[in-house]
Amino acid sequence: MNIDFSKMKTAPQLQADKDQQARDAVLASRRSAYLTESDPLRLEADYDALSQGLAPDYTAWLASVAAIKARYPLPVDVDPLAD
Repeated sequence: MNIDFSKMKTAPQLQADKDQQARDAVLASRRSAYLTESDPLRLEADYDALSQGLAPDYTAWLASVAAIKARYPLPVDVDPLAD
């Protein structure tokens, strides 16, 4: 029986995979929240402004985006060997 070491992952590679999965999960949560919470606010502001001939007021949309980013912060990469 031969062991194929080319498929073995090192600890840093495993950590990088874990970090990427965490980042992907946060981005998916943000994407879902943007679609259901903030995007409708932006579309409404765009429509209201267009129908009245005014510049759009994105105050509510920006607040919603900021709240979503605060609720789903991106993970911070911590490299213990980077001292």
